[in-house]
Amino acid sequence: MKWLKLFVVLPLIGLLVITNIYEDPATIFHDESKGMAEAVVDGQKVYSVTGNLNEREFKRNLIMLMPDETDTIAVGPSLMMCINKNIVGTEDYINLGVSASNIYDILAQFGLMDIYGKKFKRVILCLDPYSFDESLFDANREKNASLMPYSEYMIKKINGENPSPVDIDNNKDVKVEIEQAFSVSYFQSSWNQVVLNGTYLMDDNRRWGIVTEGFDGSKPFYDPDGSITFDSGLQSNDVNDVVEQCSSYNIDYQFGRDRHISEYGKDIYEKLIKYLTDQGIEVELFLCPLAPSLWDRIDAEKEHFAILYEVTDFAEAVSGTYDLKITGSYNPYELGIKDEDFYDPRHVRREVMGDFFDFCSKD
Repeated sequence: MKWLKLFVVLPLIGLLVITNIYEDPATIFHDESKGMAEAVVDGQKVYSVTGNLNEREFKRNLIMLMPDETDTIAVGPSLMMCINKNIVGTEDYINLGVSASNIYDILAQFGLMDIYGKKFKRVILCLDPYSFDESLFDANREKNASLMPYSEYMIKKINGENPSPVDIDNNKDVKVEIEQAFSVSYFQSSWNQVVLNGTYLMDDNRRWGIVTEGFDGSKPFYDPDGSITFDSGLQSNDVNDVVEQCSSYNIDYQFGRDRHISEYGKDIYEKLIKYLTDQGIEVELFLCPLAPSLWDRIDAEKEHFAILYEVTDFAEAVSGTYDLKITGSYNPYELGIKDEDFYDPRHVRREVMGDFFDFCSKD
């Protein structure tokens, strides 16, 4: 009887482990970010076949490989990831945006550039209320665990301290790999990916591909300047889709209902801006507008969403102190932008960005 149970259980365990390692929804066993970054630096357009690219690692590798000197960089969340060199008006440009970027992402990227000796003349810094919501700081530290040493390095820098060299063990965490290989919850995510994607490896077993003629656009892809071209599904959304999504958007979470701007966040951002401007770097603040139908929901309860207006006040205050250019506004009516100009409630369509935003240097 024991042999019979073993005969039944072992194949199930094998299926669980093989599925977890192969599908790997959290990219624990397969890191495609380095190869993709190398291809981007070589001038290729690339996409993740699996759809689960670790964006933070991809941009970390891109920073390591980028030229030692760059004219303009863009830093912030997905709201500005599609801003490309044509919109900015310079060929010498790199977009370092990542989805749901938070205060620690931003600090880590500047820390990485400092450590690797990467210089730039101008930075477009996207300010989003998400980065100023103190209730999210602990979760964001955990999310950015692998990059936190770079964040802490940069915090010391902007505080005028002499940070110690960052010594990060880049070897894989074997304990985590073993735990997740046998994890039932990880298997559930892996199996969902099987159902969604099936077998998705390229002919040479790569988990990422190069955009060539005939690419169907079903996956978002990175352009050679690090900006992203969103997938055809998102691009096909029309105004009705946007309005419908605005009506169900979770404004309580994203815009911190009944919460206020973090004093710590304000202090860190101002110190970062001062640190950059003291080095002669031009800083431009970008406030990405909300789709009008989303703004209407928030404005109708504006007494509960003070953080959105407080971040605007903060941007205007530091702009006056450090002579910074501000591009955009959270309020779409100040810009004349409409629902049809968005892919979804938060992301402005690339093709109209030049109509509403001037990202050229103030000089």
